[in-house]
Amino acid sequence: LPGSVRTQLREIGQSLAETRHVDSDMEALRRRHFAILDHTLDAGDDPLPFKGKTAARLHDLLAEYSADGLAFSHWVIMPNHVHLITKPCKYDSIETFKLTWRRFKARSARYTNQIMQTKGSLWQDSLYDRWIRDEAEHRRWVKYLHNNPVKARLVERSEDFLYLQ
Repeated sequence: LPGSVRTQLREIGQSLAETRHVDSDMEALRRRHFAILDHTLDAGDDPLPFKGKTAARLHDLLAEYSADGLAFSHWVIMPNHVHLITKPCKYDSIETFKLTWRRFKARSARYTNQIMQTKGSLWQDSLYDRWIRDEAEHRRWVKYLHNNPVKARLVERSEDFLYLQ
């Protein structure tokens, strides 16, 4: 991400971290954070780590991934970012889930770096995560994932995008 966007997202993230309770201002900040990130990523600027064989192999990894109770039901691998929806999972605490998520990020970064023959961090620190609370919300997020390559003008129809589950 461009430095100015990273700064903006970091500032919003700090404000969110300092918020002690959920209120309309916090939700507005979360939506702003997501909108900035979404708009920037859809612009499709370099770097583009998830293209060609990297996207294909990551697609296979996500289809097969099942570790620490974490598996994925839906995803879209865009050229410069990935959206994931996990299958329902149960953990004894949010901390356990965060640890499991960090393990997935580390494993998938090592795997992707091997494919790309690169080193270093892959996933950004700030991410937009959301608990899906009911079936209607799940349908909205799946629709969002399916529309992502169309909105970014990579394909005319989501069915034509190769790296969508």
